[in-house]
Amino acid sequence: MVEKIKLNFLGTGSAIPTARRNHPAVLLRYKAESVLIDCGEGTQRQFRKAHLNPCKITKILISHWHGDHVLGLPGLLQTMMLNGYNKKLEIYGPKGTSAKVRQFFDLLGRKGQDLDVKVKEVSRGKIVDEGDFYIEVAEMDHDAPAVAYSFVVKEKMRLDKAKLKKMKVPNSPLVGELVKGKTVEIGGKKINGKNLMYKEEARKGVGVMDTRYNEGAVKLAKGADLLISEATYSKEEQEIADEYGHLSSVGAAKIAKKAKVKGLVLMHLSQRYEAIPKVILKEAKEVFKDVIIPEDLDEVEL
Repeated sequence: MVEKIKLNFLGTGSAIPTARRNHPAVLLRYKAESVLIDCGEGTQRQFRKAHLNPCKITKILISHWHGDHVLGLPGLLQTMMLNGYNKKLEIYGPKGTSAKVRQFFDLLGRKGQDLDVKVKEVSRGKIVDEGDFYIEVAEMDHDAPAVAYSFVVKEKMRLDKAKLKKMKVPNSPLVGELVKGKTVEIGGKKINGKNLMYKEEARKGVGVMDTRYNEGAVKLAKGADLLISEATYSKEEQEIADEYGHLSSVGAAKIAKKAKVKGLVLMHLSQRYEAIPKVILKEAKEVFKDVIIPEDLDEVEL
C-alpha cells in the first residue's frame, strides 16, 4: 500500500487575512514526518480547527521573513513547549533566519531554552535526505531573501503482498530474501523474488511562495506531481505583481506549464479577490488546465 503524502492548507490568504482565508501555512505529512511550510498569524488555531497536533511537527520551512508568513511562529513554538514537545525541531529558511529565530525565542523568555532546535539557513540544493525522501530548495526573486521547497519521495521497489498471499508464502525470514530479489525454495517450490517486486514511482510536491516569475522556480518544480504556488494578483495587475515581487494567476500557471507538473494549487490570494476567487482560477486555466484553489482547512493527497 502506497503511503500517502497529505497536504493540509491551514491558510490560503495573503498579507491581510479575511474571514475566509487565514495567513499562509501548509502542513505536509508523510509517515512520521510533519513539515510546516510557513506559519502565518493564527496558524496554531488553524491546527485546532483541522484537528491536527502541532507537537507532531518535525520540520518548519520558512519561505521568507515577511510578517504574513511568520508571525504565527512565536505563538506556535510557545504552545509546543507548553505541551511538552520532546523532538528535535528543525527550522530552515533563507538568509537571516538564524537571527530571526533568536529574536522570536527572546519573546518567549527562558522557556525558549526548553526546545531542542536546529536552525539552518539555506539557498539552493538538497537540504534534507532521510532515507525514502529528500527536500530541495531554490532561491526565488522577491524583495526579501526568499526560497522555495520541493519534497520528494524517492522511487522504490516494493514487495507485492497480494502475490505473496496468493502463493501462500509464510511470514518468515525468507520473505526478507525475496525482498532482495533472491530465489528461495518454499515447500519444494522455487520462487524468484524479482517476480514479486514492483516499482513505486517517485512523488514530488513543490511549494513556491512569494516571488516573481523565475527559471529557478521552473527548474525546482520540473515534473512535480503537485505545484503549490502563490497567485496574489490577477493578470490585469501583472505590473503591480512584478513591482512587489509576486506572481499573478497567469505567472503561476506559466511555471506549472513550463515545468510540466501534473497539478497546480493556487493560494496566497489577495483580499481583493475574496468574493471572486474564480477570476484567478479562470485566468490560470487559460494557461494550465489542472488547477484548483483550496479553501482553508482543505486536504489534498499525493
